[in-house]
Amino acid sequence: MNYIPLFSLGIVFLLLSFTFSHNYVNNFNWNGIRTNVKDSIIAFEKYGSITSKYVGYAGKTPQQWYRQKWLNENLNENELIKLTEYPNGTVKGIAYWNLFKNKKVDKKELFEKALNDTLAFVHYQSGCLGTGFMLGEFVVTYLPMKENISLNEILSKKERKGILKILAIRKEKENFYKKEYYKTLK
Repeated sequence: MNYIPLFSLGIVFLLLSFTFSHNYVNNFNWNGIRTNVKDSIIAFEKYGSITSKYVGYAGKTPQQWYRQKWLNENLNENELIKLTEYPNGTVKGIAYWNLFKNKKVDKKELFEKALNDTLAFVHYQSGCLGTGFMLGEFVVTYLPMKENISLNEILSKKERKGILKILAIRKEKENFYKKEYYKTLK
């Protein structure tokens, strides 16, 4: 009896099961992040976007907004810093947003780190509209507007010029970054 086809089929099955059960959530180093925060981050990521309080034609508040609110109220600074390394751009977006609101955090360093993370995209839904941002664009342009803070208030003229120059360079290559990002989704 020839066992080679059965053996080959068994190997293929093992590889497929490993591929589908072993994703980047399992690879992320969760040390320093509390279990209830981890569970909330995983649930937050499954929804796929940061959301405003009211979405859709009926203006309903989605469960995602309550998750997001809980994370905003419960993540500590060390967890936020760690989550800026998380593989998902929307999770990074919520981490950066909370770090942005922290007056002790150096905004220039925060902006530079976000701008250098070129393969992360943040999905945001507000009302009936949803949009995607490169992480750096979200952090440098959207967050200051959303928090009603001018870059003039938090950066020197030289810092602002440098940050906006990096943003312009990233925006020129946005389509390239999107193509590379889409490759990671396959």
